[in-house]
Amino acid sequence: MFLTLAAGAAIALAIPQDTDTTFAVAPGARLEVRNYAGDIVIRTWGQNQMRIVADHGRRDGLLVEQADGVVRVSPTSWKSGDFDVDIDSDDVSLSWSFAGGRPSIVDFEITVPEGMVLDIGAPFADVTVEGPVGETSVALNEGDATVSGVRGPLTVRSVEGDVTIEDVVGRIRINAIDGDVSVDVASGDVSIETTDGEIRLANITSSSVSAASVDGDIWFGGALAAQGIYSFVTHDGDATIMLPRDASARVTVATYDGEVLSDFPISLPEDFQRHRARFTLGGGGAQLEIETFDGDIEILYLES
Repeated sequence: MFLTLAAGAAIALAIPQDTDTTFAVAPGARLEVRNYAGDIVIRTWGQNQMRIVADHGRRDGLLVEQADGVVRVSPTSWKSGDFDVDIDSDDVSLSWSFAGGRPSIVDFEITVPEGMVLDIGAPFADVTVEGPVGETSVALNEGDATVSGVRGPLTVRSVEGDVTIEDVVGRIRINAIDGDVSVDVASGDVSIETTDGEIRLANITSSSVSAASVDGDIWFGGALAAQGIYSFVTHDGDATIMLPRDASARVTVATYDGEVLSDFPISLPEDFQRHRARFTLGGGGAQLEIETFDGDIEILYLES
């Protein structure tokens, strides 16, 4: 179905049955997707058009609205405006509601112009984004998020599900409750918190990295910026930090019930156990803090 209105007016498509529709979008438009349950896959192409392919039941419909530089896509059973995300340093919570007394299960495949800004929210869905896209926000209650090719800030909020991030240029903020977090190839500030899950960071170019888990291992492999600040904290898990042989950092380590192992020549006080210790690698350029309560700390050589 294709509908054209006067410039500046809203475009609304209420489409029954399964959907495959393509329509023009304004340059610089932002995409907002809301879905109760079902997969969401977003890819890009070099056109100022959007294609939506949706798989849904006979009684379900799809609502597409374009107004004021925002394209909003949702099942017709979604109750507009009733998706809320509450996030702080300790918790992630999402709330939603739907119209008509029952939720829809809709699978989306959406192709968008390169660089488009994305805002995706779904209580029960797996989300895949394959860029290049612009600033991106993903909020999930239960489901995995796999995101690549973001060129701008990236925010992911997940209650239950794994988060996999690749090839991001921009600030990264991830808050999760129950799930592993993996980031590979990224440049920009990184802040990750998870309650029950492992954190793995590889090929990170950043002067500010913070990773914290209550119950999970932390693994980091990469170079340290000259004046960068890096913090890795886990309560119940091991922390493995892999650095180039010429790493330069002022290092603080602390563990209550664990050991500190290092490929680098370091000297710890005899009474270090259950205490905090400080030492320097190279010229001491960056600031590096590694802390566990019940787990080992390993500082190893990163081999190319």
